[in-house]
This record gives sequence, C-alpha cells and structure tokens, in this order.
Amino acid sequence: MGLAFCLYTTLMWLTKLDTTYLSIGQYVDMAIILLPIVMIFWAIKQETNSYQVSIIQRIGIAIFVSAISYLIYNPFLYTYHHFINPDWFGAVLNLKEVELTAVNVPQEEITATLENMKTSSVAQADLFRLSSLIPSVVVIPTLVALLSLIFIKNKVKG
Repeated sequence: MGLAFCLYTTLMWLTKLDTTYLSIGQYVDMAIILLPIVMIFWAIKQETNSYQVSIIQRIGIAIFVSAISYLIYNPFLYTYHHFINPDWFGAVLNLKEVELTAVNVPQEEITATLENMKTSSVAQADLFRLSSLIPSVVVIPTLVALLSLIFIKNKVKG
C-alpha cells in the first residue's frame, strides 16, 4: 500500500494533477481513499481463507498493513514535499485564490484567507508527520477492520 501511495503521488506530479490541474486532481485525491480500504480488506480476506480470524486479529492485521505503508510512504512524502516538488503548496494557494475570486470574495478577505493558509501550513508541516501517525496507523485501520466484519466472514470449519 505504501508503494502504491508513492506511485500515486509520483503520477499526480508527472501529470500535473497536483499543481496545474489541481481542480481535477482533487477528485482523484478523493478516490484514492479506497486504496487502504481495499488493501486492508484483501489482507484480512487472505487470513480468513486460512483460519478463523478474531476481531482483535483483524485489527492487528489492519494496523500492521498500515504501519508498513506509513513507514514506506512518510519518508517518500517528506522527500516529495521538500525536494521533488517543493512548490506544490503554491499551486494549492493559487487554486484557492481562483476559487475565491470566482465567487466575488473581496480581495482583502482573499488575502487574509491565503495568509492564514500559509501560516497554518508552516506551523503544521513538521507536526503533521507525527500527528498523522495515530489516524493513519491506528484509528482508520481499526475502523476498516471493524467494517470488515460486515463484508468478510470467516470460513466455517467443517
């Protein structure tokens, strides 16, 4: 899953869906959320084919898959944001400015919004890597594992 996220980020950059065509790329970003769900479901399904998998084991599988992904993707993302495409946030700001201008927001308010986004981005840049650990590796995988109880049944021993 981590390698798939690296590939996805690279493709977004090569196709300029993360900068020039960000208005389209934001929809691709929404679709990519299915990747961790599918990967965790697949890993749990592989185990349920072999033996009875308890709720705790499902959560453990989901957290393991997500932790490996995090360990692969987080360093790549740091490299991407600092070396490969350090100007990516400028494209985000430009898109926001175009959106606000299109709905006739006063220039002073646009400037304030963009400054607020810049300040928030700088303040959260280093904290994000740490703060994303809990949701990425524990919370979301646990919820997906619990959701798997509905869709993936254990094989009946017979």
